Amino acid sequence: MSRFEQCVRAFFLTAVVMVFSLGESVAQESFRLFSGARFFTGIDWGYYLVSGEFLVPAGGRPGSGSKVNAYSDLGITQTEAVTLTLEGTILDDHSFNIDYSMFMPSGLSRITRDFLFHNRLYLEGSLIDSKIDFNWFRFFYCYSAYEEGSVRISPGLGLTHVRFGATLNNTTDDGEFVSNSRRLDVTYPTLGLEIRFLAPYGLDFKWQMEAMSLITRGFVSMSKASASWEIYPDINISLNISNRITQSVEDNQDLNNEWLFSLTGMSAGIAFGF
Repeated sequence: MSRFEQCVRAFFLTAVVMVFSLGESVAQESFRLFSGARFFTGIDWGYYLVSGEFLVPAGGRPGSGSKVNAYSDLGITQTEAVTLTLEGTILDDHSFNIDYSMFMPSGLSRITRDFLFHNRLYLEGSLIDSKIDFNWFRFFYCYSAYEEGSVRISPGLGLTHVRFGATLNNTTDDGEFVSNSRRLDVTYPTLGLEIRFLAPYGLDFKWQMEAMSLITRGFVSMSKASASWEIYPDINISLNISNRITQSVEDNQDLNNEWLFSLTGMSAGIAFGF
């Protein structure tokens, strides 16, 4: 059983125990740090499918890099992820989400073609141990512009910062272990929309979409559908389905760093209110 499966099983077991053990105490009042505002902070565990490619030359020199495909070249198809979350509602009309996600896909593959990564040539038949990591910081603010019954529609704006890293490890014919790493990052402003349905019994259904395309830098998009349940005052559990796409293209050198990746998957989380 993987660590993700263990976490999800423990998560749901905890939720079930709490629901059946707390009984009528759910009528207790929620704790509020500030009047007119409510916040939740927590953690999500997720499992995602990964696809994409990257080009990382050395110092922008032509002939020092070529495109590398995560699946066909490195055998990377999936990853687990952890997300730290903070969300809040202020004066009922203003809300925000802050989350920091860490994706850590890895692969082991005997490559079927030659390619260049950061001015190092990897020959066909080489066994490559690869690691890709994404550190994804996201801030999204929205304002409730339309409300009808339990439905709220809120336009929003945000900021997304993505830090991409790639590490390729292999052993030369002489038995020497070689590790080659590169870290890159990019920041995007975003525009988006949130549609929210507040259901009875503490259920909250939410869909968020945000994106931005910058002509000289690439684009980013994020779509997320979530269902959360306040099983006890100030304790939320949630299930989420999301897709994130990030593309970055530099234009400041002869041969530029670039990447394009899609991360699609599910996550489960728990959050505590204050």
